[in-house]
Amino acid sequence: MAIEPSRTAHLTPPIASASGPEVAPALRRRLQTWYAHGQEKAQAGSFDYATDLFQQCVEGDPSSVDFVQAFLHNLHRRYGNNRKGASFAAIKGASTRAGLKKAAMKKDWPSILKHGLELLKLNPWDAGVLVQVAHACDALNCLEAELGWLRAALDVDPKDPDVNRECAIALGKQGDFDQSIACWARVEKARPNNEEAQRAISQMQVRKTEAQYVQRQADKAALLAAEDANEGPGRTAMKFTRQQVLQQEINSNPANLDAYIELAELHAREDRYQEAERILRAGLDASGGDLKIREQLEDMGLRRARQQVAIAERRAEGDGSEQAIDLYRRMLAELNQLEVEVFRSRVERYPHVTTWKIELGIRLKRAGNFNEAIKALQEARNDPRRLGTVLLELGECFQQ
Repeated sequence: MAIEPSRTAHLTPPIASASGPEVAPALRRRLQTWYAHGQEKAQAGSFDYATDLFQQCVEGDPSSVDFVQAFLHNLHRRYGNNRKGASFAAIKGASTRAGLKKAAMKKDWPSILKHGLELLKLNPWDAGVLVQVAHACDALNCLEAELGWLRAALDVDPKDPDVNRECAIALGKQGDFDQSIACWARVEKARPNNEEAQRAISQMQVRKTEAQYVQRQADKAALLAAEDANEGPGRTAMKFTRQQVLQQEINSNPANLDAYIELAELHAREDRYQEAERILRAGLDASGGDLKIREQLEDMGLRRARQQVAIAERRAEGDGSEQAIDLYRRMLAELNQLEVEVFRSRVERYPHVTTWKIELGIRLKRAGNFNEAIKALQEARNDPRRLGTVLLELGECFQQ
């Protein structure tokens, strides 16, 4: 993969703004309309139509991470997560790839974005194109979106040293020093004695320490200011919500995993599941992939999906239209598939815990995958506490 020599880790710029280009209010309203319409079409299985809508959203506002994620997620579903895209994608995209190369030589960032999106429509797992689109976002000052594209490239091959290098640089600019160090460590592992990686790791550690000191000083100043503004020192703590206190704890000590979990739970109780998942993902990054945080994030995703299914069910019952009922059924099937993935991961992590095998077997049965369901349930027959449930489920599977 070609790496731009200008993207180096030797410089230590301040954390950059991720605002991106200005979007006119009228255009922003249109983009939100297209985005909502695209979500509806994706839910209905009209993936090509949804792709066109999400592509217009990304081109209209390349700084939006939501647009990036919707565009890629829709394409992943479009190709059944086959991780290779359309048949003969390389041949079909030959002329577009030539246009991308020409635009890259001219540093024509909007054209790079446009050609890149066209190629990703053929293969959303093309790591080289994902990185080039990320470069365009970097040049357009869309730094959060840049990370979105780079994370997608990293998902293709988490050990790729070139992609890890790109991610490390972008994360360092955003001030995510722990995750940047983790990426540089993978570069060093793939390329032992790499001087750039070694130098960058030391640099990120220094910048992390500096940032923590600055944050602690800012927190102290904020507390003093609040104390002066109110009726006395005894009332200062009362002016801060539990959410604000937890966020300050995370800022002061990003390794405090319990603070991430409690803060996410507070948001979830108020049905702010996306915010809760964002906080847990930040905790997962800060911890380097801690299993406890990972499972909290999995559970939060299930809670959000179950809430969406419950809403769809109420609409179907109230509306009674075929469209509302069909939407509920599709969302229920997607929830079941998500549960299959989560419980399969739990079975792999905890092979001796029969509960996860039973839950996996039940979901596989619902999906019509009776052979795999039988296998999972048979492995759970040694649990006398749930033997009746297991035998019932097995009987229904064999009957099918």
